Amino acid sequence: MRYTQGQIRDLLAIPVETFRTWRDALPVLAQHRGHGPTFAPGDVVAMAVIAEVVRGYGVRIGTVSERLNKVVEACHGLSWLTLESCYVVIDTDTASVSSADAIRLREIGATALVIPCAPIVKRLRGSLIAAEVDGAQGHLQFPPSVVASGLGRS
Repeated sequence: MRYTQGQIRDLLAIPVETFRTWRDALPVLAQHRGHGPTFAPGDVVAMAVIAEVVRGYGVRIGTVSERLNKVVEACHGLSWLTLESCYVVIDTDTASVSSADAIRLREIGATALVIPCAPIVKRLRGSLIAAEVDGAQGHLQFPPSVVASGLGRS
């Protein structure tokens, strides 16, 4: 499944201006132009991580754009199922998407943000399920009726 910019903005509750700022700051997002569904599920998780970094930590996207660009690139081809068991690690020099085991074995620099993807994926799934429930089919205007069969034709 692919997502449009509008769907991503709705899922992440971000205004159009914020999305434009992100697209200007991150070259990997600038590749997605137009109104069609061009974003993969991994891209949505990566942008949710960006929202977490910006909102939760008060980091300006321009100051860490190179590292966040790497996060989007790393998440791009991954499914939500895969990302659910991953962590995004942003340190002073680089950023990566790693499994929990890889993080335990890796030496992290002096300062790092470690963001688990599982709660983000859970939140995104919940938002999509809620949207499906809201969009349930309404009642039919007319009751079902039998349509005459073609048996009596000559």
